[in-house]
Amino acid sequence: MTTGRRGKFGASSALSTQDSALSTQKTEAELLKWRREFPILSRTTYLVSHSMGAMPRGVHARLAQYADDWAREGVMAYDAWFPRLRETADLIGSLMNAPPGTVVMHQNTSTLMAAVISAIFTLKGRRKVVYTDLNFPSIHYNWLMYRDLGMEIKIVMSPDGIQIPTEKMIEALDEDTLAVVLDHGIFRSGYLQDVGAIAKAARAKGIYTVVDAYQTIGCVPIDVRVWGVDFLLGGSHKWLCGGPGAAFLYVRKDLLPKMTPRVTGWIAHKRPFDFDMRMEYADTAMRFATGTPNIAGMHAARAGIEIVAKVGVDRIRAKSERLTQQLVDMALAEGFLVNSPRHANARTGLVCIDFSGADRAEQEFLRRGIQTDYRPRCGLRVSAHFYTREDEFLGIIPEIRAFLGRSRRMMRRH
Repeated sequence: MTTGRRGKFGASSALSTQDSALSTQKTEAELLKWRREFPILSRTTYLVSHSMGAMPRGVHARLAQYADDWAREGVMAYDAWFPRLRETADLIGSLMNAPPGTVVMHQNTSTLMAAVISAIFTLKGRRKVVYTDLNFPSIHYNWLMYRDLGMEIKIVMSPDGIQIPTEKMIEALDEDTLAVVLDHGIFRSGYLQDVGAIAKAARAKGIYTVVDAYQTIGCVPIDVRVWGVDFLLGGSHKWLCGGPGAAFLYVRKDLLPKMTPRVTGWIAHKRPFDFDMRMEYADTAMRFATGTPNIAGMHAARAGIEIVAKVGVDRIRAKSERLTQQLVDMALAEGFLVNSPRHANARTGLVCIDFSGADRAEQEFLRRGIQTDYRPRCGLRVSAHFYTREDEFLGIIPEIRAFLGRSRRMMRRH
């Protein structure tokens, strides 16, 4: 007599595999229903959400709301706009388990990083910052400007241009380190840094952990409280499908009362419309605001953020891991150079595939309605979001193969 449990090669295992496949198909069908909300998907193979997410059709209504407020209320429209700024900040915060009031909206992460540095750097304090040669350069430029004040920049070099060993980052931290700045996802390769492990080591030495999550927010699950990080920056431009001009900063709640950013402005005041000449910082993360905010950018971003919140980052991540792993395996089988980690749990939603003429391929694909992008020392960057069909994503491999075939034929003619 057989039992209901046949071991890993028995009938129960087969049924479990079948159930899993059916569940995946059901989830995929639910995710693809969202395609109708993104007009560009009807005419373009959109494989570039890692660079700029597709625009939701709801952006039109959000921007119309902004324009209508302005037209109808004039300056009194701020009475509606300011609460929406806080609501949008808290909505983004909910995607990373941040408490209400700990996230502030801004125009870009460069200015936010400048505000963070101005809050934590003192002439008599620690003088070293640690990050990698793979960090996005905009953040690096801000720290460079403090070298004439004694700031030492320790850059941990990647051994392969793809990833940074976690132990190398931890080894670089010492008693003179002010902050460690981590790109959660590396823009050149899609490598995921182990933020939790590095933050834990930093806390033990009294070091601030500053995370740039622009490459991962909305694609990879983030929990700022589990990580225990001090600051986290990001923006709506990529996986949140929110367009440019809507960045954000999270500040650990217990740090807020201690922070007095020198890069500041009237919106950071506790009562901004009092126009008091004495600076009294807001009690919330708004103390890291500066001047007049980008109200239009915030309105445009809201539509995409709401969709991502409804879809759920866990479901987005599961699909991303499945499709990118298939793509990596296919690219390696073709003999292409993959400048991304081989395993899905070490990778964002990005895969970098390099081959001869990859920069030219980007332009040819664009003319043919296939959006990817090219980066030096990386290759062709492609990604799948929750709205991406499997056939269009994996179809980039035969497209590359065909491109290389055409290139070889042209070379023989010449």
